[in-house]
Amino acid sequence: MPDVFLRKFSSYTPELEPFFNGFFQLYSSRLLKCRKILLKPNLLQAATSERAVTTHPEFLTYLVRSLKRFTRAELILADSPGANFNNFSNVLKITGIQNVCDKENITVARMESFQPIEKDDFVYSGIADEVDMIINIAKLKTHSLTGLTMCVKNFFGLVPGTAKVAYHRRYPSGNDLGDKLYSLSALFADKSLNFLDGIIAHEGEGPSRGKPVNLGIVAASENAAALDIEITKLLGLPVNFCTTNAEAMKFLDVEEIKLNTGACFDGLSIKTPVSMKKSIIPDSIKKIVADKIYVKPEIIQPKCTKCLLCLKSCYADAITFENKTVFINKELCKECFCCYEVCEDDAIKLKRSFLHRIFVK
Repeated sequence: MPDVFLRKFSSYTPELEPFFNGFFQLYSSRLLKCRKILLKPNLLQAATSERAVTTHPEFLTYLVRSLKRFTRAELILADSPGANFNNFSNVLKITGIQNVCDKENITVARMESFQPIEKDDFVYSGIADEVDMIINIAKLKTHSLTGLTMCVKNFFGLVPGTAKVAYHRRYPSGNDLGDKLYSLSALFADKSLNFLDGIIAHEGEGPSRGKPVNLGIVAASENAAALDIEITKLLGLPVNFCTTNAEAMKFLDVEEIKLNTGACFDGLSIKTPVSMKKSIIPDSIKKIVADKIYVKPEIIQPKCTKCLLCLKSCYADAITFENKTVFINKELCKECFCCYEVCEDDAIKLKRSFLHRIFVK
């Protein structure tokens, strides 16, 4: 019976530490035996904490201070942010995470600096096998392909560099990718503890182009999928709206999840991405006009700095750089929105077709 612990915090405050203390106490014997622990935050891109795109540095600070009470292990922080993994040092600096690592004596590592491991049709950084425990520190955000991104999807950052693009190529739909991401997270289920930073969450065109929203949610569980399922329900969404939940429910009885909460969260809601809106078009004509109902990314040329993160992230080879200009071929685009996700210059917009605006609400 998986337990999910849920508390309400209006801001990033030292009062978080007692919550973390209580959770870590449950695993104190395991923590004492650890020699190396991986801290795996969400560091999608070089964005300031006010944008709620990445794990908040204060959330990490209080978690680490609590963790140190229960272990003497070396703490190693690592992630592989989108297509910008080569500039990891800049991501750490802009997000405020480097400052926390310096103050708390945390070793910083790049996922790509460890020998990649191939297992069960996955490729992931060897650091995941080297450590005794993974502290998975996710950010609560909407996601244009998987509905929501929380603890299960945060394991995707264990996949080094542009190897993530291959998964989008092989599993282009949100449901297929969600299934695969759950399977990836399951490889580390026995050695991970999971936390969700949803005090200031990210809504709308997530995971990077939406807006901050104060939800006041902090959650923890040994079971990443159970945590994600309970948060999805808490937000008033169908459980399978978060596509990683669908595969998880084949192995997890939702009714057996034990929710431990010390606050009332009634009435919470979150704005969802336009790409996840439901179509009201009749089935009888859906196939006829399907190719006319779409959401496609489009470059905002005056804002584009030609960093080419979008090009590096595109598995469909739909993006080109010609005559010092970035182009997106809408015919080749598979609507995975990876380019939109990794752009750090707000230079890509999602453009809805005329019929999409009519039939998708």
